Parts: sequence; C-alpha cells; structure tokens
Amino acid sequence: MSESGSGRRSLLVVSAHAGDFVWRAGGAIALAAERGDRATVVCPTMGEAFVRLYPQVTEELA
Repeated sequence: MSESGSGRRSLLVVSAHAGDFVWRAGGAIALAAERGDRATVVCPTMGEAFVRLYPQVTEELA
C-alpha cells in the first residue's frame, strides 16, 4: 500500500487471470475497502485459456 497526499492509502493488485485475485488478495481488498482506502485490480487477460480449454461451456454461456 502507498499513501497519497490526502492521507488515503491505495492498494494495487495485479493478477494474471481474472478471478485469481479473489482468493489470493480478497482479504486485503476487503480490508482496504473497509478502511475507506482505494483498491485497484488489474487483470491483463480476459480468460482466453478457459475458452480454449472448455469451448463447450463457453458456447453454453453465449
């Protein structure tokens, strides 16, 4: 976490896959939100591997 000039702290979570941050950093995100701090999550992928591995599920959801 880093502190801004306003005294609010910021949390940046970088996760390779959407969803991974939920079980790896969910507690830290919840704590930041509870304190009124800013939490930002960055996921550079959109789940392409899931689509390739489970095309039948992807078609059912479409």
